[in-house]
Amino acid sequence: MKNSLKEYNIKLGESVESAFLNKIDIYQDGTVPMCRDENGKLWAISGHSHMGHIGMFCGDCVENLTEAHPISTDFSVGAAGKAFANIHYPEYVKSRGSVWPFGLYICPNTHRFFCFFHNETGWNGQGTAYDALGSCETPRYDSDFRHVGLMHSDDEGKTWFFDRWVLTGEKLCCTDRYIPEDQNLVGQHGDEVNLGSGDFSLFVEPDGEYMYIFYNVIKVDVKKGEWNGCDVYVARTRKRTDGVMGDFVKYYNGSFCEAGNLGRETVIARSEWHPRVLYSRTLGEYVMASAAVMPNRPLAETIGDYLHLRTSKNLVDWSEPITVERDGKKFGNHYNAIVSGATTEQPNIADDEFLFLTCHNGTDVLLTKAKIEKK
Repeated sequence: MKNSLKEYNIKLGESVESAFLNKIDIYQDGTVPMCRDENGKLWAISGHSHMGHIGMFCGDCVENLTEAHPISTDFSVGAAGKAFANIHYPEYVKSRGSVWPFGLYICPNTHRFFCFFHNETGWNGQGTAYDALGSCETPRYDSDFRHVGLMHSDDEGKTWFFDRWVLTGEKLCCTDRYIPEDQNLVGQHGDEVNLGSGDFSLFVEPDGEYMYIFYNVIKVDVKKGEWNGCDVYVARTRKRTDGVMGDFVKYYNGSFCEAGNLGRETVIARSEWHPRVLYSRTLGEYVMASAAVMPNRPLAETIGDYLHLRTSKNLVDWSEPITVERDGKKFGNHYNAIVSGATTEQPNIADDEFLFLTCHNGTDVLLTKAKIEKK
């Protein structure tokens, strides 16, 4: 499938500081989720729960966002048996670890904030963390298991309540090497381990009836200590305006037909890390920003830390990627978000001008203006 951006030149400005910076105790680790409310305010949530703090940001546009307040949760994070109100993962294993906010939706009628967050079993377990090989302090080969959780707030993100786990991999979050809490489960066999559903972003259709989670599934060879693959998948739910959130359905074998928790899933884009989607009115197509993945290498070389862009007409069939250069070098970083700089629309829809937000693990988020021009 042809990449429509090949017909355009992509011009980049200089990279400057965004609102999401270490100096204000924000250590962003992923792409920053954003949503504009029914009153026209743009909101963002940034940070994660075991380094610095998580903050709510507000403004007219991305360039003038400022922190409105830090968040708090009515549930704990960290140790299994206490974290997330002791609501277990769908595999019956006790949930544990941290909150990485990666998706934000604001109900236009109730003003209820919904936040979708990434979670891993190998970080911030406070003595209960584990990966594919067993108990750990930090995960070996990044081989811990991912889930996507949901929380909500009725005070503009000051206080959050845990709802449930909304995305879980088809393969269980345990292996024949280690099954937490001696659960009566059949763990994954062999050296290749599927790490579940996570590392995602949320895309809300501007005019359609659905919202989509674009997420990664990592497959790691725990014997070699290498990733065999890291690909993009998608799940969706209908948009609601009554203050509740529906369940997600995974895309599998040509249709959205499998359960968000434990359902099967089909790859929609190969070898991409942390996908983020925007609708381009100039192209009349969707654009996916991500970081390049190069599997079967030493782990430190697996993610290229530069930008990939793909295009699509329907959100499930994606072109091959292109790279973007500035001053003769590949542009981008470990995490690459494409967002609108407008003051009146949702941040996932743009014309010929838009922004890239880039960062690495826990680093300052830099903002770069971009424009596409027909060749």
